[in-house]
Amino acid sequence: MIQSSTSDQLILLAYGELKGAEASALIAQIGSDPELAQEWDSIKLITSELSETMLSPSDTSLKIVLEHSCKTEHAQEI
Repeated sequence: MIQSSTSDQLILLAYGELKGAEASALIAQIGSDPELAQEWDSIKLITSELSETMLSPSDTSLKIVLEHSCKTEHAQEI
């Protein structure tokens, strides 16, 4: 089982947040540990899919937020 801290480091590596010697050491570890390499592949796939997905609120959600904003704006003026 992969330790949580290692999983966290893999996520940081996937998003380019792990730098220098720490990143190099983890990449070397991925190359020598098949289980870690499998988790790395899964994380890369997931982060790639997340990056490609454009999420935007529904029209109904936007309407609700705008209506609430209008109501609270007028209430603050009183």
